[in-house]
Amino acid sequence: MPPELTLEVLNQYGSSSLLITMNQCNVLLDPSEVDALIGELITYRTEMQPQVSTSPSRTHKYVIESAPSWHIEGNQLFDGAVIFFRHSGLGWTGFAIPRASLARLTHALSTCAGERCHEGVIS
Repeated sequence: MPPELTLEVLNQYGSSSLLITMNQCNVLLDPSEVDALIGELITYRTEMQPQVSTSPSRTHKYVIESAPSWHIEGNQLFDGAVIFFRHSGLGWTGFAIPRASLARLTHALSTCAGERCHEGVIS
C-alpha cells in the first residue's frame, strides 16, 4: 500500500505555508520553497516514462487560468519567438515556438479572435 500523502495550506502569523504530511512526517514549506519544489518536480517529470501525452485529454479536468498574463520576446539564438504565460500556481512558463509553428499558431489564434472557436481549431 502506498504511503498516505496529505497537503494543507496553513496561514500562520499572516503568511501562507504548505504542510506536507507523509507517514506521520511533516514538512512545512513557505511559498518560495513550494516554487522550488514545483520546479524540481517539473524537471524530474521530463525524465520519466511514459512521457506526458502530446495531446490534451478530452476527459481530464485541467486547471484553466482565466485571462493569464503573457509576454513574448525574440531570441537571437532561436528562429521564432519565446512566449511566457503566467499561471497563478506554476508561475511563469516559457515556450520556444519555431517560426513554422508560429505561423500555424497565429492562424489558429486569428480564427478564434475573429469568430467563436470550434473544436478542432488546434495545432
